[in-house]
Amino acid sequence: MKVGILGSGVAGTTLGHGLIRLGHTVMIGTGHPQKDGLRQWLFENSQGGQVGAFSAAAAYGDIIILCTSWPGTRPAIEAAGIWNFKKKIVVDVTNPLDGRGPDEAGRLQLSPGNNPSGGEQVQAWLQEAHVVKTLNSTGSAFMIAPHFEEGPPTMFMAGNDDLAKRAIKDLLSQMGWQDVVDAGNIEMSRYLEGLYVIWYAYGFRTGNWRHAFRLLRK
Repeated sequence: MKVGILGSGVAGTTLGHGLIRLGHTVMIGTGHPQKDGLRQWLFENSQGGQVGAFSAAAAYGDIIILCTSWPGTRPAIEAAGIWNFKKKIVVDVTNPLDGRGPDEAGRLQLSPGNNPSGGEQVQAWLQEAHVVKTLNSTGSAFMIAPHFEEGPPTMFMAGNDDLAKRAIKDLLSQMGWQDVVDAGNIEMSRYLEGLYVIWYAYGFRTGNWRHAFRLLRK
């Protein structure tokens, strides 16, 4: 499968590397194609990896993954061309942080009220695409092949289209997520985005960033 990733930070390059290892081909879309980190990424992923403009990556992908910072998300979508998202699945990995960073307790703040949520806003900007919010509630180091001694972690997702969520559940399974939970429609994104605030605060207070959420059932 061809995957377009918008955003060339740690999350985007980590996902790209992992997906290529799983047999997919990836184009990372960026506004800075010559930056050193991307040159190294291309060298390490010469078989199956490409770098291009946002529009090239969006046109390339059968599935498009948003890994941009929140302030950069809408500009990246607009630069990519709304038409390049039509009828495609868009995986929204973003969290709508207000950019002020953590307070003394390690709490990040979501954009005022987070209403509508980031996932809802992305779906509103891309009305002819199928947006699935997922992979936003853990660190990039565990997005691919998450392994914890206490058992398999849970990855939550939210979106309006059941077929799109089924396809992304299959992709997450390929990536090593044994437990994927459908939290409901795209409005549930606000609660999934809140999980990242908890994930970050725990890491900030303990200095240990090797953790994830797990849903226990009886």
